[in-house]
Formats: sequence, C-alpha cells, structure tokens
Amino acid sequence: MKIKILVSVLLATTLFTTSSSAVTPTPKPTAKVSKKATPKPAVSAKPASSKPSVSSKTTATKKPTKKPVKKKKKVKKTATPIPSPSPIWPPVGFTSKGGIYAKIPTGKELLGLLSAKVKLADDVKKCEKNACGAVVVAADIQCRWWEIRSTVSMIDPADPAKKLLLGSLRTTYNSLSPKTYANILLISDEPLYLPAAIDPATNQELAPVVRTGISIGGISATCHKATTNETIPTSIYTPFK
Repeated sequence: MKIKILVSVLLATTLFTTSSSAVTPTPKPTAKVSKKATPKPAVSAKPASSKPSVSSKTTATKKPTKKPVKKKKKVKKTATPIPSPSPIWPPVGFTSKGGIYAKIPTGKELLGLLSAKVKLADDVKKCEKNACGAVVVAADIQCRWWEIRSTVSMIDPADPAKKLLLGSLRTTYNSLSPKTYANILLISDEPLYLPAAIDPATNQELAPVVRTGISIGGISATCHKATTNETIPTSIYTPFK
C-alpha cells in the first residue's frame, strides 16, 4: 500500500556593563539647647563626673574598621545544552494528503541542510555540475521507504514561454519514523554546462558555458508502507532522447 502526494515545482541550478554608584549624604549634627540646671540646696564637694550614666555609656575610642571580606566567586558549572523544541505537528507550510507531508525547501533552508550534513559532501560536488533539487517529507505513520519522482526541464531557447523536457528522475529514500522529517536531495545526471570547447587559436580549453533555465519540477512523493527488495537509497535519471 502506498500514499502519493504531488508537490509544486522547484527551480534548480546549482546547490550550492554600565555600572552606577550612589553616595548617601552624611546628616549634619543638630545643635541642642540645654536649659541651665537649678542649683540644689545640697551640693556635693566632689566635682561632678563628666562620665555619662552606664545606661547611655559611650566610648570615644573608634573601633578599628574591619577590612571587607572578599567573597569568593562561585564557579558556574557548564550549562547543559537545551534541547531543541519538538517541531510543530502537523507541519506548517507543507502540502499534505492523507497524513503525508511534503515541502520544497527554500534556498536558505537548503544551504543549512548542506552545511550541516558532512556526509553529503560528495552529493554537493555532483550538484555543482548537474541539475539538482530537494524535498522535505514527513508522515503521520511509519514509511518503510520513500519514492520521489520528478522531471528535469529547461526553457526553450526558441520560445522562453515554453519548456523542454530533458529527462525524468526517480529517487528512493530509507525508512522514516512517524512525525519525523527527512531532507531528500534530488540529484540528476543532467549537466549544467555545455560540453567543453577548445579555442582553435590558442588550443586552450575555453571557460565552461552555463545552460540557463534548467529546473527540476513535477515532484511527487510516495510513502510506501510495505518493504521492498530493491536497493535503497537510489537515484536514477533517464534522459529523453
């Protein structure tokens, strides 16, 4: 059993510390006016003591200022990386049918994919010379394998309003768990440059000439629920003669 979904056309050429301090003003001492004491009949012969009573005794000796104790800085432990949030489901901006989702990535998304996948280095090299595209797929269910079909075309030099079909591309991809995304590169064998030419005057190879207007489109993604005996992944390009 399989579920098939069509996706829109994808154009393809090459993949390629301010701190602040506050000063508290010292309050000025308030002068107190004391009334003269009325002399008592009995006066002691001893001179009055200048010492205040015990309850309000103070000492004029200044206490030694304590040196501020330097607090040891706490060494923070290495923060544990925060995992990325789960992707929104169902996917937003995808073409969907029967729980199967497909989307053509933007150029920025595709560059991010290629830079993050080291193992795609060989595929990137192929796309520097051949027409390539990409599609992002996902499903509510487990797909035992994926089948992506597409076509390669170019603008008709004689009529820019028309396109010439150059060939068909069949791409297969491995099993994918439910609600999991896969970025699938669509790599054809259709060259992006005209065959090398030799300058008859210098006998040197001329700079390659780009074949403009080549695109990959007509993309359809199929989620297969049953296993297959064929080798996966594969990429088979069949040119139209």
